[in-house]
Amino acid sequence: MEVRLELERMVHGGLALARLADGRVALVAGGLPGETVVAELASAKGVLRGEVREVLEPSPDRVAPPEHPGLDYGHASYSRQLELKREVLADALRRAGAKVEAVPPVRPAPRAWGYRSAVQPAVSKRGLGYRRAGSHQVVPLERDPTANDAVQAGWRVLAERIGDLRGVREVALRGNDDGEVLAALVTSLPERELLAVAHELVRAGLNGVGHAPFDPRGRFRQGSSRLAGARTIRQRYGRVDLTVSATSFAQPNPEAAGALYRQAVAWVEPGEHAWDLFAGGGALAFHLAQRFRAVTAVEIDRSAVTRGERDAQRLGLANVRFVRADARRAPMPSDAELIAVDPPRAGLAAPLRAAIAASGVRRLLYVSCDPVTWARDVAAFQAEGLELARFEPFDFYPHTHHVEVLSLLER
Repeated sequence: MEVRLELERMVHGGLALARLADGRVALVAGGLPGETVVAELASAKGVLRGEVREVLEPSPDRVAPPEHPGLDYGHASYSRQLELKREVLADALRRAGAKVEAVPPVRPAPRAWGYRSAVQPAVSKRGLGYRRAGSHQVVPLERDPTANDAVQAGWRVLAERIGDLRGVREVALRGNDDGEVLAALVTSLPERELLAVAHELVRAGLNGVGHAPFDPRGRFRQGSSRLAGARTIRQRYGRVDLTVSATSFAQPNPEAAGALYRQAVAWVEPGEHAWDLFAGGGALAFHLAQRFRAVTAVEIDRSAVTRGERDAQRLGLANVRFVRADARRAPMPSDAELIAVDPPRAGLAAPLRAAIAASGVRRLLYVSCDPVTWARDVAAFQAEGLELARFEPFDFYPHTHHVEVLSLLER
């Protein structure tokens, strides 16, 4: 149904909230607070959701939206995007019952465009692009405006050979500041059928091409393998160069992530032992190594541990030790003065929160990519005697609703 709405405020997920005349709440994509719009609504799981079809009274902060369908804040000026993220974070803290005096401004990304070192476009007959939210429809793009120069170069190489990518569903692209770029072809085809294509892509300018089996359960559940060229490249994060692959998890905005890591080090007092859960390839652990005599990095992914151990040796960080284990079930250290966590969007599971609270650790450094689960966890820790000493939101993903939060809790 089409309904005229007055949009009140943004909620987590990039949606604007409005109320119908009968009091029902609607969540609308493509709008901004204060606007009057016509939206197409439908009920999904008891909630009215929809999209803006026409803007009757636009916000002064509205700008022309980009073609990229994944940029759900792209219709707002960048300064307004930062304000909206701050408001959503404040709302999450209020709803969780966390005790906070004020929410600091969101630190802007060093670059509003061209910031991503990793993207994963879909492959269609008309080229590379991204699917519309809740749809299999691919919007083809000549370029991704959020991607860095290396990724743009890789995008062009692939787009010029789109006919050779039959059977490939998606491509994971990662490019570094030196112009090197890797691609992983996400497909159900066997490796042998892509070898010739992979070698041709390397000759055309890619530094390496890999194969990643398509898995409906999630991204890269079956790992990846090298088809041609280099398997890895290096990317600068703050004070260290990390080894990354096309499919490895590493923050896709290296400049913004580096600023967060440097800020984390500035907040942390020197000590004997730090424990880093969900350590990935060790970006945060390597920065903490400047402050602690020993850092233990806990990570379940075997390839991340292997890269981390090799990087630690290459960087001369003998005080960083990697342990391959599930961070959600790892025993808490008895001697750590600081525990650092950087969990997935689901945040910390209740048993892990309880284990951290019961460990007696004096300080908890919490990096979060989801304001709602972070606020929930902060409120739970406050109830256990860990107070929120300081926090700062960072914008890693301009033109999207996502916000990263760096926080320090102290007993």
